[in-house]
This record gives sequence, structure tokens and C-alpha cells, in this order.
Amino acid sequence: MKNIRYFMAWLVLLALSPSIFASQNTRAPNTDIPPSAELTYTVKAEYNGLSLGGNSFIQWKADRQKYSLQNEARISLFGKILDADSNGRITAKGLVPEKYVEKRLRKEQTTTLFNYTDHTVTFRENRKASLREITQDRASIVWQLAFIARADPERLVPGSTLTFQVAGRSKIEPWTFHVVNTGDISTPMGKTKAIQFSRNGKKGQKMNVWLAPDHNWYPVQILFDEPGGLQLLQTIKKITPL
Repeated sequence: MKNIRYFMAWLVLLALSPSIFASQNTRAPNTDIPPSAELTYTVKAEYNGLSLGGNSFIQWKADRQKYSLQNEARISLFGKILDADSNGRITAKGLVPEKYVEKRLRKEQTTTLFNYTDHTVTFRENRKASLREITQDRASIVWQLAFIARADPERLVPGSTLTFQVAGRSKIEPWTFHVVNTGDISTPMGKTKAIQFSRNGKKGQKMNVWLAPDHNWYPVQILFDEPGGLQLLQTIKKITPL
């Protein structure tokens, strides 16, 4: 009788608490990835001495296994000046790009392929480089910063640095971002608290990214600056969940 009572009690527990048993085989969602959204920006551009305005958007889609990222920017007089697409996987370490396509103003379109089986990155004209570790592309790097910020915001103190391997148009090189400060920036959405990351490249190329902790750590402002070329400032004006 005692064994029967124990068996009946176990059946009741199983019926009332199925989640206890199911959770052992269920993968928890990756909470460090920003939720899918379309971000719309105002654009201020400087090109060959001209000050121009425009608009841009970033469409970010992600689930537990993969992501897709599209960034397009248009300015007056020139129309589309940036069209970039990044697609890849999501792991415990963040974004793992597999394909990146980029078209910039007055530059040829380039396609970069990441092969982690053969450990190679293939650039235009079939040029290859060794792929020794997870490497970002020039679009995914912004969202890898967001991944790290969401996972460990306490490490983002002014003066700290974050270094990544990033594939450019023809080679892989380290990109080091410095955490500059935390403060409010003015946007069409109003004042927004943001943490600023700054990178100064070897040839004077600059990139600044502002991530907003109160808005899922989305990039609320992005600045590209190429000496003698294009300076592009994108400032958030609308966030639409997808």
C-alpha cells in the first residue's frame, strides 16, 4: 500500500507540474540579443564640402539561432549612399556573420563570405584571409557591441576598451572601441541616455556608436567619418518593434 501511495503522489506531481520536467530539455531564450525592430534615423552628411540631409533605416531581425541586418541610407542630391546587408548565426558569444554585402557611394559593391569550416574569409576577386576567431563585418559590429552591453553592462565604464576582429573590404583588422562617456543626447525622440563608444582607425577613419540602455541597447546614434570622403551621422527618430 505504501508503494502505491508513493506512485499515486508521483503521478499527481507530474500532472500538476509538467514544466518542471519539460524545462530540463528546453533551451532558454537568448536574452542578450536585442529584440527585432526597424530603426529609422535622420541623416546629416558631409561630402566634399557639401552639407546634406536625408534619412536611413536599420532593419534588425533575430531569433535564437540566426540574425539578419539591413542598413540603408539616402541623402539629397545623391540618393542612396549606403546599402549594407549582414546575415549569420547567433551563439553564446554573440553574432557570427556568414555573408556581408555592401554598396557605398561611388564604390563597387562587395560581398564578404565567412566560412568557419574552412577557416577562411573570402573578399572580392576571390581574395582570401585566414579566419582564426569570430570576426565581425562593418554592420554587425554595432550589434555585437549591443550584445556585449546587454550581457555585461557593468564593464562599460569610461576608459575601458573592447577589441574585435572586423572584416573590411579586403582584409581583417582589429577594431578597438573606447568607452567614452555616458550622458544624454538630443534626438527627434527627445533626450536619450546613451553610452558612447569611439574608434579611431589607422588611416584616420572614425566610428562612434551611441547605445541606449533604456531602449533595449539599440544604436540610437552612429557616426562614420572617412578623411577626405564621407561623414555620415545617423540619429534615431523612431523605433518600430517587429
